[in-house]
Amino acid sequence: MTILTARDEAFSFTYRANLDDLSRLGSLCFFSPLRDTVLPPCDLLYLPGGYPELFAQRLSKNEEMRRQIAAYAFNGGRVFAECGGFMFLCRALDGLPLAGVFPFEATMKGARLHLGYRQTGDARGHEFHYSSLLPSELPEGVRVLRLQRDALGNPVDTELYLFNNVVGGYTHWYWAEKGFLKLWHNITTA
Repeated sequence: MTILTARDEAFSFTYRANLDDLSRLGSLCFFSPLRDTVLPPCDLLYLPGGYPELFAQRLSKNEEMRRQIAAYAFNGGRVFAECGGFMFLCRALDGLPLAGVFPFEATMKGARLHLGYRQTGDARGHEFHYSSLLPSELPEGVRVLRLQRDALGNPVDTELYLFNNVVGGYTHWYWAEKGFLKLWHNITTA
């Protein structure tokens, strides 16, 4: 299995232990959504967190990469996107076009901190971001998975979204203890 991970200035937040876990599943490769124009072939695309809002113009201008990532997702490719990676899969960020896999527009306007521990089943992570999503109707095929809780077990309004084989949301997951495949199974079968 080839696991392709975004890694550049815009996508710089990953847990080393998660990357180690992915490397046990297959061949771990890296690419840059900022600079590369060809999406290398892969069996799983991992878009981690980072700061896409600081590089939104450059990400938006890389139309070929945006188009290829969207095509991969719409054609059934497996994608796992956390926080900044999830924002990149949105339709736009403050009016700048992005990949358009999810129908949302992310915005930094009125930015406020969203922070806290999150869990689903026995998988744990944290939420840390300033952006928010503008309201949008969900098109057919996009599922909202409301299965996250805070550290005390209370439901939270942070949502995970599922489209085809694409999982996206604001949570940064730490799955190394349980394994990525178990996290993927927990989320996609909820």
